[in-house]
Amino acid sequence: MFFKKREGNIEEGVLKGRGGRQKPRPWLAYFLFVLFIIIAGFWFVFFSGYFSVGEYEVNALTVLERDAVTGEIGKFLDARESWIKDKRNIFLIDEQNVEDHLMNTFFIESAVVDKIYPNILRLKIKERQRSVILVTRNKIYIVDDYGVITDYADQTTVSTTREFLSSSVPVDSLKEIFVIMPTSTDYEIGLKYTDTNIVRGWLDLAEKLRNSGIWFKAIQINDSEPGILHIILKENKDVIMDEDISLEAQIDTLRQFIQTKPAWDDIQEYVDVRIPGRIYYK
Repeated sequence: MFFKKREGNIEEGVLKGRGGRQKPRPWLAYFLFVLFIIIAGFWFVFFSGYFSVGEYEVNALTVLERDAVTGEIGKFLDARESWIKDKRNIFLIDEQNVEDHLMNTFFIESAVVDKIYPNILRLKIKERQRSVILVTRNKIYIVDDYGVITDYADQTTVSTTREFLSSSVPVDSLKEIFVIMPTSTDYEIGLKYTDTNIVRGWLDLAEKLRNSGIWFKAIQINDSEPGILHIILKENKDVIMDEDISLEAQIDTLRQFIQTKPAWDDIQEYVDVRIPGRIYYK
């Protein structure tokens, strides 16, 4: 009887031990599942490469080359600081920053950048249609925003250019600007005549002159005077400016001089505004 009782006690204790185990908590499984989903989603968004910009939609361009624009954006994105290796991740791209970079890099009127998920940037670029007509002693050329001679001026353009430069009509802001280079050198189509920053400087100067109400006909440059610009006014007077000095200050000096209604017949050779606030003429 004593043995059986112990056996019964032992058996009873075993049963009690088994019956006292805790069941797994269901919320722990749910938590682990949700955590897995979050980590997997985070990896998929930022590290899988699925959202890495690899395609560009660009509107039709007439002056700029599509590859030049997309290549520049690619370099800009790759040069940014980023906390992940994929610097082209579409979620980390600020459209405004890309637009500002395009405006600063290319001579364009406006740029709009939109994201198309998962990996496309849509670019809407409005080009500036103005060009430069380069006038030499022998020929007249068309120069694009990159400083490349794209074509010879046709007969009509040659005729109207010669007529324009001999008249007192100011340059039209909606048309091209005229740059005079007193040289007899002949240039071939496709030649890079000058740097794009120089062309952009000519166009920007022309815009600043017009915005200041200064009527001019052309900009003349000389190889013997690097950095010196000669603005040919509609009165056929030569105004000397220096690119290395504030153009705004020089333009303001010229504007105030013109407002005094000077006796243009007394000026035979040039007007010098290279010292802002002072006028020298001969």
